[in-house]
Amino acid sequence: MSTKTSNKTLPRHLAVIGAAGGLGQGILNICRAEGVGFTAIVRSRPERITDIPEGSRVAVVTSLADQSALTDAFSGADAVISAIGTTATSSDPSALMSANMPVVKAAMLAAGVDRILLINTMVAAPPGQPRTKIMSFFSWMPGNIGRGAAEQQAVVDALGNGEFSSLRWTLVRAGVNSRGNDEPPVASPDWQGSSNSWFPVSYDAMGRWMIEEAAANRFVCAAPLVSRRK
Repeated sequence: MSTKTSNKTLPRHLAVIGAAGGLGQGILNICRAEGVGFTAIVRSRPERITDIPEGSRVAVVTSLADQSALTDAFSGADAVISAIGTTATSSDPSALMSANMPVVKAAMLAAGVDRILLINTMVAAPPGQPRTKIMSFFSWMPGNIGRGAAEQQAVVDALGNGEFSSLRWTLVRAGVNSRGNDEPPVASPDWQGSSNSWFPVSYDAMGRWMIEEAAANRFVCAAPLVSRRK
């Protein structure tokens, strides 16, 4: 059964990887507001997730290589949303989506879930296309910026090589940050003829778009640009 609001059909329950981060919290905010159940998946400190409605829960999964823990966390979900970012503490391969996509896929299928949305950057090319010059530049930068860009590109490359071919995936090339406008974003498959700008929306606004897309399935096996309107 799905939840309906403002003529939108929403999932009944979501599993959110990276739930403690900024976007993850934005997704949970919308889930609470719209009555969508959630499993908030975190690596540590589950106490950071508060205001847990009935029917929702927190799952501590210390490693994305732990298929059993992931299968349990995905159980009962209609879709999975990956809101993982790259931080100073996430360089361990066990925290990286790119290094563990086969395990994530196996866990989803074991739990009976085949819909996943993954956050990425607007400067990434769609899977299967050559990486952009901007992405290559950022990947060579030191520190979190370089590691983050390299990780995002690795996910793009894996999707292009068919890693999630048995799943209904959406790679969200997003304009989003903590200072973004709290307004509904627009989405398009590419820049040509689109109404997208480079400007970001808020975490809550992007979270709402991702939750709606999890049920709408407008961009299955696609990489839409999602950002503020021009």
